[in-house]
Amino acid sequence: MLAPISLAVNLACESPSSGIIDTVGTKKAFLLLWLVAMVAPGHATVRHYYIAAEDVTWDFAPSGQNLLTAGPLIQPWIGHTRWGKTRFIEYTDSTFSTKKPQPEWLGILGPVIRGEVGDEFVVEFLNRSKRLHDMHPHGLRYDKNNEGSYYLPTGSGGLIPTGHRFTYHWFADQGSGPGPGQLSSVVWWYHGHVEEETEVNEGLMGPIIITAKGKANPDGSPKGVDKEFVVSFLIFDQMGGRTDGLFYAINGYIFGNLPGLMMQQGDKVRWYLLGLGNEKDLHTPHWHGKTVNTGTRNTDVIELLPGSMVSADMLADNPGSWMLHCHVGDHMESGMMVIYTIYPPPNPNCPVKFTAGDFWSTSGKFTVTVKNSSSKPIKNLTLTAEHFLAPQDLRRPFDFIWTSTSTILPNQEQTIEKPAYPAASAQSVHGWAFLPTAITYTDGASWHPRNDGECFKVFWQDKDHPEIPALPPRQDELNPD
Repeated sequence: MLAPISLAVNLACESPSSGIIDTVGTKKAFLLLWLVAMVAPGHATVRHYYIAAEDVTWDFAPSGQNLLTAGPLIQPWIGHTRWGKTRFIEYTDSTFSTKKPQPEWLGILGPVIRGEVGDEFVVEFLNRSKRLHDMHPHGLRYDKNNEGSYYLPTGSGGLIPTGHRFTYHWFADQGSGPGPGQLSSVVWWYHGHVEEETEVNEGLMGPIIITAKGKANPDGSPKGVDKEFVVSFLIFDQMGGRTDGLFYAINGYIFGNLPGLMMQQGDKVRWYLLGLGNEKDLHTPHWHGKTVNTGTRNTDVIELLPGSMVSADMLADNPGSWMLHCHVGDHMESGMMVIYTIYPPPNPNCPVKFTAGDFWSTSGKFTVTVKNSSSKPIKNLTLTAEHFLAPQDLRRPFDFIWTSTSTILPNQEQTIEKPAYPAASAQSVHGWAFLPTAITYTDGASWHPRNDGECFKVFWQDKDHPEIPALPPRQDELNPD
């Protein structure tokens, strides 16, 4: 019971904006958390989060392309996919100076708040937006001051002005975790709740994941699960209901622009599906290539109403790049589609490694350095080079074939050069992907890749860009579905 008592003391010591301690509220907090302690006995883990609401510019389709068909966006969306939004952004500590890295696939969503039944959550919230905001959690236990919602009677955490902070204290009791027949972890929403509909449409929303007691890893993630993905389905309205201002988005992206939904063949994957919005937001997420299990049934379509939260498991045993989309006809036609990729295990015996590349200097040449990691001299080496024009927009350039200039001995490196593009064109390339496509050894033996994209390496213009485990579909063919 030490952890719940500690939480009650924190609640009592934290002054509301008036600076006056509410002793009645303190007594209620002690009583509430004593009851929680009876439900979930034992020492709780305290999980700290530092989250700011910030105004940003968001691009619903940063590639400018429909990446499902390798074609341009269509009307009415072409040319105006960038809009002002407000997001929840996580930082490493209370200075709010260093952003915490987040998975690309979260998109517009705020950070994942996660833990185990019995855990305490301390969320320090800073409002950097121009408007009043707060944070309201679904599924967790809280008192009135920590509700994060504005209505009468209002708690002190329900209306946070610009430049101000509030520290929320939430608790995962037994009702916050999975119930009978559910998987070992469940997903909940958190979102702004001063003007809930407006704030959700602005982008102020994120997931909470709670794992059953005793079934969590130290970080709160569920044991026995290799990958987790959260996908939200929401129609963003940027122009008061006008068709050209409606964006049918998955995690804030349209027409396949959501990056990072990649899993290795054989992975056990847990999908968390979320719906918000209004009466138009009736969604039916559907996976191509695989079925999922919700704990009670096998299916490949999930029903989502506004406010819905569903967990589903997938065994990723069917390699390929597959569509995940809303099966409502006009939603799919309007771009509520993404690609998820199941890739084969990487080849541990790639015959070459890419050790360096230079594509953004002003030297007048491009260079890539390869190392012979095999045990035999390489007589001829052929490489394919491809461009990333956006994180998901992989394209084949005209000069895509690079060849070695001389024999490469085992453990020896060779630098291959080509004339550089004009500076403006070179800077427009986000990344260069290289793949060995043919190798001939001096003894006459040869090597060819077994799988598309095998032994690839991407050199990113942004040095902090995360490594990717597989290449997305190349945008040089029309593949309508």
